[in-house]
Amino acid sequence: MTITRRHVLVAAGAAVSIGISRTHAQKLEPVKERDMDIDIKRNGSRPSQKGPEDWFTGAVRIDPLFQATEPARANAAQVTFEPGARTAWHTHPLGQTLIVTAGLGWVQRDGGPVEEIRPGDIVWFPPGLKHWHGASSTTAMTHIAIQESAGGKTVDWMEKVSDEQYRK
Repeated sequence: MTITRRHVLVAAGAAVSIGISRTHAQKLEPVKERDMDIDIKRNGSRPSQKGPEDWFTGAVRIDPLFQATEPARANAAQVTFEPGARTAWHTHPLGQTLIVTAGLGWVQRDGGPVEEIRPGDIVWFPPGLKHWHGASSTTAMTHIAIQESAGGKTVDWMEKVSDEQYRK
C-alpha cells in the first residue's frame, strides 16, 4: 500500500478531531464562533530540523506538521531516519501513533523483540511504554509521529539505544 499525502492528512485530521472532541467533552465549554477560524500552514513555512543528538543516534530530519492549539492536544511531525539512525529510549504520557510512509524501520518495546515496520504500517505505543524506533541498518525510514500533550509534555527521553540493543 502506498501512503499518499491525502492518507496522512486524513489520519492527522482524525487525530486532531478526536483530541478536540475529548477536550471539549471534558470541559463542557462551547467554542465561541468568534474563536473559530481556518489556520493554513503553507508547505515550506515550517523549516526542517536536525534531530537533537541527545534524543537520536545517526542522521535524523524532523519536519513539523502541526502543533496543538488549546484546547486541542495533538502534535505531529514527519521524521526521516537515515540507515542506522534511531531514537533514544522514550515514553509518551498519552501514547504515540506512527504511520510509516517510506522505507524499512524497526521498533522495540522494553523487553520485547525488535520488530520490522514498512510503509502502510500503523504502530501504537500505549501511554508510558518505554520504546524506540528508527531505520533498519541498511534502509532509511520515514514516519508520521502523532502524540498528545499532557501538561505541556509529549515525550520523556531516556538513555540512548546501544548498538547491541539495536542489532536485530
